[in-house]
Amino acid sequence: MFELVHRYAPQSPAGRTATAIVACLIGVPALVLGLVGLTGNVAAGILFLLLSTVTLGVAGQLIRGVIREANAAHADSLQDGQQIDATNETPIETLRRRYAEGELDQEAFERRLNQLIETEEPEQQTTERERVLE
Repeated sequence: MFELVHRYAPQSPAGRTATAIVACLIGVPALVLGLVGLTGNVAAGILFLLLSTVTLGVAGQLIRGVIREANAAHADSLQDGQQIDATNETPIETLRRRYAEGELDQEAFERRLNQLIETEEPEQQTTERERVLE
């Protein structure tokens, strides 16, 4: 049913949300009329219950689709944010990450660390090396 609903529904999330709201505005009163109609005219009650079931089912599927799209967009933005953070890391953080991932062995890590520390100011060299090796 999900694919059928989304084939004929508007493509924009706003359009799908509006369609779901209209379906709810039709489905809820139809449900009430169906329940009331069961006590009087059974045939009319069953028709209203059928109408409410269909419209509320369509509304539920539309809402489910909008939520899926929102979650996918949110996940994409988180991945983009993580990529931006990776480009903002310092050279020493990059070196530490590569060592932790196993791209560098102990000797290569220490050699490159020494090269990076040599480019810094002399008073920062000893404290930086001690901090990184911790």
